[in-house]
Amino acid sequence: MKLLTRRASVLTRRDMQTIYDAAIRVMKRVPLRCQATEEFYSYLSDFGCRVDGEIVRFPDSVVDRLVGLIEEHRDGQQAPTRRAFREERPAAATVDWGGQGVGPAETEVSSQRTRESELSYCASGQALYCCDIEADKVRLAMVKDLADLSRVVEAIPNLGRAHPTFIPQDVPKETAELHAFATIIINSSQPYRVSVYSEKHIERFFELEVIARGGDAEAVKRAPTFACKLWFNSPFMITEENVRIAMKARQLFGQPLEISIMPVAGSSTPVTMAGCLVHQTAESLVCNLLTLAVDGHLTGYRCGALATDMRSGVFTQSGPDVDLLQLASAEMAEFCFGGHVAVSRGPTTTAMVPGAQSMMEKSIATLFALLCGTRSFGSLAVLSTADTGSLVQLMLDVEMMHYFQRMLDGVEVDEERLAEEVICQVAPTGARFMEHDHTFKYFRQELFSPELADRRVAAAWIDQPESMLARARAKAKRLVETAPNRCPLSESDRKAIEKIVAGADREVS
Repeated sequence: MKLLTRRASVLTRRDMQTIYDAAIRVMKRVPLRCQATEEFYSYLSDFGCRVDGEIVRFPDSVVDRLVGLIEEHRDGQQAPTRRAFREERPAAATVDWGGQGVGPAETEVSSQRTRESELSYCASGQALYCCDIEADKVRLAMVKDLADLSRVVEAIPNLGRAHPTFIPQDVPKETAELHAFATIIINSSQPYRVSVYSEKHIERFFELEVIARGGDAEAVKRAPTFACKLWFNSPFMITEENVRIAMKARQLFGQPLEISIMPVAGSSTPVTMAGCLVHQTAESLVCNLLTLAVDGHLTGYRCGALATDMRSGVFTQSGPDVDLLQLASAEMAEFCFGGHVAVSRGPTTTAMVPGAQSMMEKSIATLFALLCGTRSFGSLAVLSTADTGSLVQLMLDVEMMHYFQRMLDGVEVDEERLAEEVICQVAPTGARFMEHDHTFKYFRQELFSPELADRRVAAAWIDQPESMLARARAKAKRLVETAPNRCPLSESDRKAIEKIVAGADREVS
């Protein structure tokens, strides 16, 4: 699809400079409340920060040094491609919204179809609730829900997987993420990402993945599937457990510190969009200072704010306010670090169950992101701001992605598709193109044939009306019953995994 649009712009360059300057002043004035290890504090002290118990302050000289390095990197960028400015100090101008983010969009001419016309999409989320297939009843998620979803995801062509969608609640709370990782491994062809939220379980995650990857411990150390991020909590807070997780992973795997934040306008930042952007930019600067101090590299712009729904008091991932903040965040990321940053708007929704609201919010968010150049999406199978997972919604989401993929495939013009000879042969005989070999050859490529949507006229279905939602429900049930378990592990490997998880359960009980 030849997109003639450009990403919508919500900020002028003067606006961005004003926000950036204000963020620098905020960083100099607001300390970081950091519960950390002595090792972590020592890195910050050596970098020039003033550490007073749990309070970390950033002197003007330290901030100015950071800003100089960021601007050196930005000025070295050759937009619109993304490049590291020094091999020994790589930088990533990324926007990361709680695991749903995507990297900067590539706009080089080579591999044009892959970069501009092919969607990648995946099931994700970390839901504690499941929307039941049968009656749309929302209940706590269980191990079986995650096992079913693991098999179903791999039965759907071209569907990827990011976060687990379900975090089981019929297991001990302290080991729920470990159970999720084990459940995925023994119900899938390979391990998929689960975030670690407890330092004491990191080594168990490692043991599980070593088993899943055929005993290759070095391969797991180089690129572990499970995520050990340092989560930065707005406003300007880091908990000790988050530091311990990130530092232990760094020690065990030799991976640099990975840090992300998820500010929310109206609750953890100012309610005004300008104020929220100042706040999150200041926190992104702090994140870069932390990774410079610990590992000697910049981490990029690590956030795109969400918004608070003031009627309920909770955060939301959908709506024009969120869209504006995401667009502005991408612009600020480019302003601060250079390069080209895609707007990451996964098909999220605040709807509690599959239906009109979920598809309205998801389709609008996806179309908006597509027009801005985004080609990679998470958030399939999630409802109610990723607090709920649904196999029925997954079926609807996949069909929506097929719809958008056909749009991106666009119109191909060549001698055969012009069909000049076909027209001259068939037109004199009447509307008989359906009988021609040319139609048989091209109809699958050219025309969209939805699996769930019914595009027949009323007379064809009036005696047996069935909604798209009903067909999605039937497909979900069918896949749960028939999708094979692609786990390649032996029975002894599975028992070893179960033994590790059982040991963790005994420890916490």
